[in-house]
Amino acid sequence: MPDGTSRGPVLEIVDLVKEFPRPGRGLRSYLQPGWRRGKVRALDGVSFCVSGGSIFGILGTNGAGKTTLLRIIMNLLLPTSGKVTVMGRELERNDYRYRRQLGMASGEERSFYWRLTGRRNLEFFASLQGLERRVASRRIDDVARLLGLEENLDVPFSDYSAGMRQRMSLARALLHDPEILLLDEPTRSLSPETALPLQDFIRRRLVEERGKTVLLATQDMREAERLCRELVLLDRGRILYAGPLDELMERGKGELGEDARLEDIFVALVGGGGSSVAGGAR
Repeated sequence: MPDGTSRGPVLEIVDLVKEFPRPGRGLRSYLQPGWRRGKVRALDGVSFCVSGGSIFGILGTNGAGKTTLLRIIMNLLLPTSGKVTVMGRELERNDYRYRRQLGMASGEERSFYWRLTGRRNLEFFASLQGLERRVASRRIDDVARLLGLEENLDVPFSDYSAGMRQRMSLARALLHDPEILLLDEPTRSLSPETALPLQDFIRRRLVEERGKTVLLATQDMREAERLCRELVLLDRGRILYAGPLDELMERGKGELGEDARLEDIFVALVGGGGSSVAGGAR
């Protein structure tokens, strides 16, 4: 199995919709109220459940709605309609206790201060989480040891490699020891020799050993095959498939041939030529 033994649902998404004002053209459009410009629907009735102690994949190309979905779950955006429940607690505006259950790391993290050391950066983010100084110091040492950053904590962030910056992003997300981690394309800019160890770390150390639940948003189909047991395939805000990876692969191979990979199945679904592949979508 690609991840640890799963538990009951820790995250439930029900009929989630998110609309944004349609971007305007020209200066006149910026003077118009949003209702005059119309709406763009980034998420269109998205529903799924995530079991605890698992790696759940959210697959889609750029613009599919992956980041919007994660930002809503993290309570950084409010949905237009629908419901998000984390650990039995429903999403509400600016709910600090809700956010304490979650940590988020992105493959395009830009909020670190490059002139500060890794330690000083983590101290700053720990203060934003409300951690007391002694607790923060202990947590920083713990996550640095977990991620192999101990020898580089007092090095300026500007000197870090791309792989080290990604590990720092994970360290920041883990500071308050959240139950659920939201990872937005964490290996996007990494070479294979750097990405594969990070994937193994997520699966073995975080999920199998520490029992974390991970939502992995990615457009890397091989990464999803390697890590995920269950997933959703998103295209322009709509779910093409939601369910076990094994079932999708079985249907895909039956439809497209035994050599079909997840990327082949995804292309068939997005293109509309493999609609029967998703016969078990829910």
